[in-house]
Amino acid sequence: MAALTCPKTSPAIYKPRRPEKTVLYEVIRKHYKTWVKQSEKSDKKIPFYVHKEFKSYIKCGILAHGFACAHCYACHNDFLLAFSCKGRGVCPSCAARDMAETAAHIRENLIPQIPTRQWVISFPKRIRHYLQTDKILQKVLRIVAYEIKKKVIACSSIISNPEFGAVSFIQRFGNTLNIHPHFHFIVADGVFEKNDETFNFHEAFLTQDDIADAQVAIEKSVLRLFNRRGWFDNDEVEKILSYENTGFSLDAKVRIQAWDRDGLERLIRYCARPAFASENLRWNGPWITYRLPKPCHTGKTSIQLDPLEFLDKIAALIPPPRRHRHHYHGAFAPNSPLRRSISTAAIQTPIKIAPPALQGAAQKTTKVSFTWAKLIARIYEVDPLLCTCGKEIKITKIVTNPTEIWRILTKIGWPTTTPEFDEPQDFVEWDICQLVPNTKDGFPDDYGHAYKSGTDPPEISHENIDPPHWEDSFIQYD
Repeated sequence: MAALTCPKTSPAIYKPRRPEKTVLYEVIRKHYKTWVKQSEKSDKKIPFYVHKEFKSYIKCGILAHGFACAHCYACHNDFLLAFSCKGRGVCPSCAARDMAETAAHIRENLIPQIPTRQWVISFPKRIRHYLQTDKILQKVLRIVAYEIKKKVIACSSIISNPEFGAVSFIQRFGNTLNIHPHFHFIVADGVFEKNDETFNFHEAFLTQDDIADAQVAIEKSVLRLFNRRGWFDNDEVEKILSYENTGFSLDAKVRIQAWDRDGLERLIRYCARPAFASENLRWNGPWITYRLPKPCHTGKTSIQLDPLEFLDKIAALIPPPRRHRHHYHGAFAPNSPLRRSISTAAIQTPIKIAPPALQGAAQKTTKVSFTWAKLIARIYEVDPLLCTCGKEIKITKIVTNPTEIWRILTKIGWPTTTPEFDEPQDFVEWDICQLVPNTKDGFPDDYGHAYKSGTDPPEISHENIDPPHWEDSFIQYD
């Protein structure tokens, strides 16, 4: 973003990220082709969508690939806004945008002012391999949704034609960048009853015994599916069910009150979060140290990987194309007769966003898709279309012509070359160590926001975002 000097300054001004200055970008640019070459030598086939994801990310946020021009008519400042790749798995900025958009849409256009509960289900290691197949994953998802539905209805008031509502999120990753398919459900904590053109909501009363019963029902139904597929015989199913700890885990302790709309949005962001946080990466000589979002079961707070191993891990976590990562169930489903009245009630729910100066950019949205500026306002609590003089800026044109790009960037002294992947090479010995001495894991004690243990949502809303808002991001542009 380019800017001239303004006579006044506003309290919070958006500064664009500089992805090329991050550890993630450096690792991918330097080692991507080497990783591809080694994969070909080992006869490991890389899916086409993984290649596409990495190639798109290398262009994301780079002005040399094109940009939008914005202008402030109050102080005649000019700004350059880089394009994004809209990736689904690698780019932390686009993943954060998608996370914020999903949470804002569900909060403001779907879930009315009713209590909700988070249900989290994870599976034993011996069946996770099968869940990497999308067809099986979807079948298991439907089983879990059905058993939760039965339990919620059974614990609610007895009414005719009760309907439950839920949004499910498929997470394919664990805290240590491992493949760990599991589901998060945001469930209306009660049932809906159709009443002419509107609906009535009846709260459910769930106990830990009810949740334990739902887990047992899920265990039996999932193992029965695997038995029908021929993967487990009857003896294996009985053996697994006889264990005190079957490996299945169902948790439903997190409940959001009807009035806590900000808590609901934080919870949805937690469920829709990206697979990893790029700000938790550090070089440690030839190795990469990744700080875990929360300590693992052994107490480790970080892991150390070589660059090729790191690329292997994040490539495996990229979701396949044309596959939904969240689904709507029951009354929240698009084809439900209750969906229209429920959505109307959600839209009419009063919206309260903390910074008063940003309410104009981040609220009063009734459309399904949110604009880029409104999402940035929700994530960073700053308005990207606000000039340093406090006035709103306007997008004037889109620049994609290489000659025009070169002319503008040369004039302001910005790099005009587009970053490319380095050629395959032998492992480079790095002398860089970014870890902080005399700390527990090499990271500052106040750095980042590690999640608390358990399934509680984080108390912050800035997670998994490309953090570098560098001071040199403001440059002169005449």
